[in-house]
Amino acid sequence: MSDAKSRTRLWFLWHSWLAMPIWAFLFFVCLTGSIAVFSHEIMWLFNPAMRASGDGPAMPVKALVAAAEAAVPDGRVSSVSWGGSHIAVEIRMDVPDGTSVSAWVDPVRGVVQGISSGASFQRFFRALHGWLLIYPIGWYAVSLLGIPLLGALITGLVVYKRFWRSFYRPRIRFSQGARVMWGDLHRVGGTWSIWFLALMSVTGLWFLVTVVLWDLGMPLGGGKPPVLVARADLPVVETAPRSDLDAILAAAFAAVPDMRLRRVILPAVAFVPAEVSGSSGQAPLLPDTIQVNPLTYQVMDVSGGFDRSPVHLTSIVMRALHTGDFGGLPVKLVWFAFGLLLTLLVFSGMMIWTKRTLRATAEWRRTRAAKETSHA
Repeated sequence: MSDAKSRTRLWFLWHSWLAMPIWAFLFFVCLTGSIAVFSHEIMWLFNPAMRASGDGPAMPVKALVAAAEAAVPDGRVSSVSWGGSHIAVEIRMDVPDGTSVSAWVDPVRGVVQGISSGASFQRFFRALHGWLLIYPIGWYAVSLLGIPLLGALITGLVVYKRFWRSFYRPRIRFSQGARVMWGDLHRVGGTWSIWFLALMSVTGLWFLVTVVLWDLGMPLGGGKPPVLVARADLPVVETAPRSDLDAILAAAFAAVPDMRLRRVILPAVAFVPAEVSGSSGQAPLLPDTIQVNPLTYQVMDVSGGFDRSPVHLTSIVMRALHTGDFGGLPVKLVWFAFGLLLTLLVFSGMMIWTKRTLRATAEWRRTRAAKETSHA
């Protein structure tokens, strides 16, 4: 065997050994990540309470909140979320026992269609994928996968000569045995998902950087001091006054007229302003955040587009690119499809390993030993 072929075989073995010890774990993370992309839509499919009734003018937010408060009399509204025209408005409410519930209100009819409690399927699956429900160990374990994933991508490109041919001439031989079929699937799937592999690797490693800095006491901040309501603006009353959500939204839309509304978070303490978030459409990866005084309904701060520190801006972009949570349903479909392709890529790698790598490693060692003996 020539030195060039020997080096290529060694690269192939490194490619296999780097990936194999964590194939099963990587397969699990890729599969849960693909499902997490559509976790909200899956909830909508199986929970009729989440479905909006159809087209029509939406009722004022104040009316939707009133309906939720009537359904949960002892609840206090903490947030209101909009998931799209086909999804009911989610009104999150804190209840006296320390937990929270979600009231699903039809935005057109203003009727509470159901109450759900505990962690939703969406929150559960995103937590399962992101940190295995065990923080911080799970976060480290998942984000560290970016290292072997990036290594597998690099070594795969070195091993697979002229990989670009799979873009215009993909070949999958189903009639020549399982080993040949899985090998073709792995090469073709890997070629078509190069960009997605690189994206998941880089963004995953960024999550690793953020948790390391956080644990070192250096969290990634937004570069701005917190915005707080002045003490002089706070009324001296026994019971906290209720905020007018319609007035808060009117102030936010006056500041960002073309914003696509996503969420309103009401303050849990007196000094914190209400927070309205959405996207203006000019930069879908960079959401707008408007902070409004919940008593005077004056806009206190607007953060949108590139109006953030470089580090904070990078964090927002990395998260959006990793989850596909921008651009609506078309982007989600692309991320879901390539997430499944990446899952298939991992599975095919497992099959290739079991059928080829152990044998190839033993053969390479024998060839290497024979070469060293001949040179002795």
